[in-house]
Amino acid sequence: MSLMFVIFALGPGIAGCSLVYLLRQPSEWPGPTLMLIMGLALTIASQTWGAAKLRQFLPPSRAFQITATRWGGIAMGIVVAVLIYSLLGQP
Repeated sequence: MSLMFVIFALGPGIAGCSLVYLLRQPSEWPGPTLMLIMGLALTIASQTWGAAKLRQFLPPSRAFQITATRWGGIAMGIVVAVLIYSLLGQP
């Protein structure tokens, strides 16, 4: 189950961190913008393709765990964004 969290949480974590860095440091836009695009692409791919592949291999009784892990990954992206926002706000 920890591998599922890594699959579903990596993209939102990268996207959240990049978005907040882009908002806090808009003058350095090329790097965070590229990482934001990559994070969103990874999120979309893992949330659609990854979930479909896991549903093929895991029994139907694990469907709730797949759904909960997907939402946990999205929540982790939000938590990372809030933490980075608070860290970048300090001098």
